[in-house]
Amino acid sequence: MTTTNKAQTMAATTTTAFDLHNRNVLLATDGSAGSVAGARIALALATTQRATIHVLNVVDTRAFPLPPAISAFAIEGAGVNPVKANEVRAALFTHLGVDVDWPVRIAFGMPAAEIVAEAEQINAAMIVVGLRRHGRVDRVLNDETALHVIRRSSCPVLAVVPDTKELPVRVLAATDFSTASFGAARVAHAIAGAGAVLVLAYVPPLTALLGDEGELHIHDLGVREAFRSAARDLGGPDATIDHVVLTQEPQDAPAQMLLRYAEESNSDLIAAGSARHGRVEQWMAGSVSTELVRDGRRSVLIVPPSSTAGTPAPR
Repeated sequence: MTTTNKAQTMAATTTTAFDLHNRNVLLATDGSAGSVAGARIALALATTQRATIHVLNVVDTRAFPLPPAISAFAIEGAGVNPVKANEVRAALFTHLGVDVDWPVRIAFGMPAAEIVAEAEQINAAMIVVGLRRHGRVDRVLNDETALHVIRRSSCPVLAVVPDTKELPVRVLAATDFSTASFGAARVAHAIAGAGAVLVLAYVPPLTALLGDEGELHIHDLGVREAFRSAARDLGGPDATIDHVVLTQEPQDAPAQMLLRYAEESNSDLIAAGSARHGRVEQWMAGSVSTELVRDGRRSVLIVPPSSTAGTPAPR
């Protein structure tokens, strides 16, 4: 399938706008700077998009010497659950400066698993989590909650860095003109702040650049038409849609190129569709979404291929 045909196909299958109005958004909070920033974004989504915010705080039972089930039973039996919920509410008031009436639930177990389970339970349209930079030690200790949530979630996940104050206005959306990448651009565009600029970034595969002059010309024409098609479908009266082609060098990985351009353009958010590689592929080569999340310098929005990003959930 040509680039132009791929763009037409993805536009035809994702024309419904992503809408959070009266839909559930799960805010995962653990008191970290990233989750505090996530709370600010959740408040903005509740205010501007009329999203319904649910709060989850997970007590990581790995910190207890007893087996997880026994630890959870002992903690809940001691009456910590309602006390902890009130602590979370008080912390939200301190950080947000407003008294929100969001429901708060305390869970016990592995944070990523509990977050994904809660999102499924409330039929969440989106998950908001905090994000920080991760090194090799974090990976060894299995301390990559945001990444594990992204790999398991069936709905979009917005991972927010600590210095985030408001909804993004400079958005970089990675696209390969697939339905998944277009869905990510659509969600990012929908949750961006007023006056936002969305830049669609395409990294052509090296194989696309190895043809003769005629083949390269045809490829370039297809890419330009695909960008025009995407802009028409994404655009609105107040929308600013731009695009960029990032030429790949043999030593450059697509994620590195996206991160470098995000730094140069001072982007607030990087959006991408998740390819959902298997475990062997992740171990051998990783994925774009994994590298974007582990970098931890920019907020990241990852939209899974199975997510019905443009369709309100059934009620």
